[in-house]
Amino acid sequence: MVMDLSALGHTLKPLIRDGFVKSRTDDGDARKRRIALTEAAETKLHDAKALWELAQRRFDSLVGRAVGKELRELLDGIVSPDFAEQLSS
Repeated sequence: MVMDLSALGHTLKPLIRDGFVKSRTDDGDARKRRIALTEAAETKLHDAKALWELAQRRFDSLVGRAVGKELRELLDGIVSPDFAEQLSS
């Protein structure tokens, strides 16, 4: 992913403010910042993963496991770095 520094800063500010991300100076180079998830963010991520898995199971129950698997594989291919190459060959 490519993002300029100002966009990254704007993206991180609300996450820092809300206690989901912490920022600290790098131990080896004070010009660098290290970003990490807080415990609150880890908890939120865990909860979100559980909800996502539930949504996937519900989707598979509606369309069938085979169709769900096929769709996920198709979407994985579309977001892969090789997608543009696959189109041209």
